[in-house]
Formats: sequence, C-alpha cells, structure tokens
Amino acid sequence: MEIKIFDSASMASKFTAELLANTIKEKPDSVLGVATGRTMDAVYHHLTDLYKKEPFDCKKCKAFALDEYVGLEKNSENSYKSYLDFHLFHPLKFQEQNTFVPNVQNEDLDQAAMNYEQEIQSAGGVNLQILGIGLNGHIGLNEPGSAHDSKTRVVALSQSTRESNSSLFKNEKVPLTAMSMGVGTILQAKKIVLLATGKSKSEIIQRLVNGDVNTMLPASALKLHKDALLVLDNDSASLL
Repeated sequence: MEIKIFDSASMASKFTAELLANTIKEKPDSVLGVATGRTMDAVYHHLTDLYKKEPFDCKKCKAFALDEYVGLEKNSENSYKSYLDFHLFHPLKFQEQNTFVPNVQNEDLDQAAMNYEQEIQSAGGVNLQILGIGLNGHIGLNEPGSAHDSKTRVVALSQSTRESNSSLFKNEKVPLTAMSMGVGTILQAKKIVLLATGKSKSEIIQRLVNGDVNTMLPASALKLHKDALLVLDNDSASLL
C-alpha cells in the first residue's frame, strides 16, 4: 500500500479531488465508488471548484455509493443519497440514471444487496474507489469483524459509529443498520484511495500502517490490494 503525506488536510483533499477529476477526464465513462462523511466534504468542494474552473464531462460517468442507512424516511436529508446529490452528483451534472445508491426501500433487503452487486458488475466494475476510514477502522460501513470476502449486505452499526455520526443528523435518530458494499466488493475496484485527515485519525492510521492484516481492522484488507493508496495529512500521520 503506497502512502502519500501532505502538509495539510486541504492539500490532501485537493490531491484526492484531482485524482477523481483526472480519472473522469482520461476516461469519461469511468465507474467511480464514492464515499460520504466529513472527510469527503473538502474533497467534493475541491472537485466542484476544479469543475467550475475547467468543466469536464460527467454525463457518461457512473458512480456507486459505498453505503446507505436503512430505516430513514424516504428522501431523508440525512441519507447518503441526499449527501451525494448535494455535494457531488448535482454540482457535476451526473446523469441520474448513472448514479447508484443501495435500494434500502426494497422490502427484500437481501435481494436489494444482490442487485447492487450485479449493478456494479454490469457497469464493468469500479475503476476508482474513494474511501474514508472510521475511528474503529471501518471502510464503508464494514465494522470490525467483517470478512475480507464480504459482499454488499445489511450491517449492524457499532455504537461508536452511531455516536460519531449523530452530530450530522437532523430530526431523526441514527439508524441501527445500513446497507454497505462489502470489503470484498471494495477490493474488486481497480484502484483504491483511502483519505484520512486530522489528529483524530492518527491512532487508527498508526494501527493500519504498522499492524497486520486482520478482520478486526477492516481497512487492513487494503494491504491485499495491488493498487491501494493511503492519502494523509501531517496530523493523521503524526504517529507513524
């Protein structure tokens, strides 16, 4: 796993945004795997700035969300679909038929998870997968203990994940479950970029970089991938 360390969180986020922009420019029909959360706010802000300065065509680009909460009101502003529509899909003028989020409204969630796997495969697989990392080492919403060959499925959210995300919620409680791409699904992407910034991520990054591959730290599975890049700022890398 390659590591790049930048002087600031802004520089690390901008680098990640430039990777996304260049991927789309070089391959307009790229298939992206896209993450959500506080770390991604700056990435999509920089990406939108790049798009405004020198527009690039996203109409043929497909994007798959890593995960979605189960049990929210339909069209909830707390959903990851709403997040991605606001921060990424609408500003860059993605075609709606080319944006994919797990269908948590389906009465048969197991079937919905299998359908999502099939949609990814039918698109030709993910060219570039962007990830953040949770304080407990989760990628997507694959909590500690997730198998390295796991596929898209409904997962139970840990108490620490729910507490970490609670400040982002308005008028609803953080759900107990979500549907997430599996670790195995993520590992099928051709290139993976994990971005981590800030002091709060320094301990888990130290464990990731210096520890062994094990299911109790889901992000450690990225060490098994032939083209995985870890993008850090000085704060997140401070314990290395």
